[in-house]
Amino acid sequence: MKFYRLLFVLLLFMPSCLMYTPYTRTYVAPPEHWRMTTNEFSTLANFRWWEQLGDPVLNQLIQEAIENNQDLKVAVYRVFEYAAQLGSVRSELFPQISGNANAERQEISLFGNPFTVGVDRFFTTYTLLLSLTYEWDVWGRIQSASDAALADLLGQIDTRRTVVLTVVSAVAAAYIQLRQYDMQLEIAQKTAKSRQESFALSTLRFEGGLTSELEVKQSESEMENALVTVKELEISIGQAENLLSILVGRAPDYVERGSAIDQLNLPPCIPEGIPADIIEQRPDVLKAEKAIIAANANIGVARAEFFPKISLASFLGTQSSTLSTLFKNASETWFYGGSLSQPIFTGGNLTYQEEKAEAIKWEAFYTYQQTILTAFKEVNDALLEHSKGLELLDVQKKRVSVLTDYLNLATLRYKEGETDYLNVLDAERQLFSAQLDCAAAQSYIFLTLIDIYKALGGGWVIDMDCELMDQDLP
Repeated sequence: MKFYRLLFVLLLFMPSCLMYTPYTRTYVAPPEHWRMTTNEFSTLANFRWWEQLGDPVLNQLIQEAIENNQDLKVAVYRVFEYAAQLGSVRSELFPQISGNANAERQEISLFGNPFTVGVDRFFTTYTLLLSLTYEWDVWGRIQSASDAALADLLGQIDTRRTVVLTVVSAVAAAYIQLRQYDMQLEIAQKTAKSRQESFALSTLRFEGGLTSELEVKQSESEMENALVTVKELEISIGQAENLLSILVGRAPDYVERGSAIDQLNLPPCIPEGIPADIIEQRPDVLKAEKAIIAANANIGVARAEFFPKISLASFLGTQSSTLSTLFKNASETWFYGGSLSQPIFTGGNLTYQEEKAEAIKWEAFYTYQQTILTAFKEVNDALLEHSKGLELLDVQKKRVSVLTDYLNLATLRYKEGETDYLNVLDAERQLFSAQLDCAAAQSYIFLTLIDIYKALGGGWVIDMDCELMDQDLP
């Protein structure tokens, strides 16, 4: 008897073996022309880059988004969901203990059993039991499922950090876009006012017989064109404010402004290369890697199904026909034993399940490879766009300067009677377009900068994620 009890305890705590090969990370080399030190880029990727722009309003909007964005809250509770799922799977590694109390009264058929003759047909039974069941995870099925659930949980944390990265970048980009529209609206309003004055002057000249009606209509057309641009920009501003409001968790409303776009600070020069280990800290890359780990562990679950399931069970309690004797020594009842269940024929189902698990692992592996390559592309694209954007801004500024001189000369020659009004209108039209393009170019360098930091991921995502989790959530 003591031997069997000892065997039961040993089986209860004996470690299981795993039916899958532990995951080993695969290194994906970056493009050869990307050369730089890891420390240089690590520092660049880890600080809160938006604070370098020097706009307190933007800083406040991002903080408000971390606290109130609805997508972030969904991501937080999805992690809680996966954490609970992990706990549920892990619970199967432990004995399941339950209590049972039962009271019943029964009548035995007089003719259904020959042994009931002369026996009291009515009896009462009281039972009080403590039962224990346990599946001995000798083949590691439950442990493999637990490993997969843990990888899923960690992957969901990386998904939450991806949402943090996306929300912060989206708030910054929407704010920059809003400030671009503000600058363009100011340009359009000044242009519209100037053209209204030109139209009024043309009307007076026409009434005085100094010019033709054609010139008046041309002037009026340019004025209306500027007014149309004003209205279009007002629509864009309203839409940008609505987007920002939603991102920070508010109902659509007016958004406070800070620095003008041409007054924002441009962070230090971005290097033209990036080491692979910096790319691998991106949350989407980490999430893709966790998918491989989970799929790999699920292979162990599928393989363990080929082997016998060994279950242990026992109970200890009392049973009596009267309550007064329920706790007497003679009422004691107990049981312990084990069972083994071995699949013999399943129509190939277990083999197909293993093949499915293997296929899912390779799907996850190549998804991981593609995610890293996509990350390299996104960083390279953002670096290229930012570099060319700086050059474009210089060209646009020179273009505005040249067209300003052109307008001044055309206006002077028109006043001196050396040219017609068409040259003035052409100069005004080109300058207006160039000023709008220059404002867009100023916005573009900040938008591409945001794309760079979004593509890098970086340690700041973890910092902001910690702030998110420090909040008091219901």
